[in-house]
Amino acid sequence: MNRFLAKLSTREKIFLLAGGGICALIFLFIFLINPLWERTEQLSRLMPQKEKELEQFRRLAEEYFFLSGQMKEVEARLPQRNQFSPLSYLEEIAKKNEVRGNIAYIRSVPAIFQKPYQEVPVEVKLENIPLARTVPFIDAIEHAPYFLRIKRLNLRTRLSDPKNLDITFVVSSYEKM
Repeated sequence: MNRFLAKLSTREKIFLLAGGGICALIFLFIFLINPLWERTEQLSRLMPQKEKELEQFRRLAEEYFFLSGQMKEVEARLPQRNQFSPLSYLEEIAKKNEVRGNIAYIRSVPAIFQKPYQEVPVEVKLENIPLARTVPFIDAIEHAPYFLRIKRLNLRTRLSDPKNLDITFVVSSYEKM
């Protein structure tokens, strides 16, 4: 190699050195600078998307903590198994709200098991009842000492007396299993 370089003139050595430098710059650009440049552009395009995803993650985290707090409050109101009878509670508040005479039926519906909870639905039908007595009765259900939820509520006016209603609803109570 040294003999080859010794035979070259100064001008040829400069051309050879310049050509080698240009080749080195081309390889440097192709294998180092261009991939870094493309990756930087790709990351610049992805940054707004990732910021949106981060904001969405933060919102979901806030919602999760809010809902877990609500879940703890609801669980605190859940009775242990066989500690609370929705049938007797409905009878009791019907008596207090003077709607017991309007009850056509109160019947249990088969329980629904979803670990770790058991849903105990009860169907209630009230007939020929004025709205003024219906609202306090439903409010008493909503403000029960244990967690009760009215799942389905059907109101119909009576044909014989439009001031009175026929009401059918399902009340669900939940128990820890």
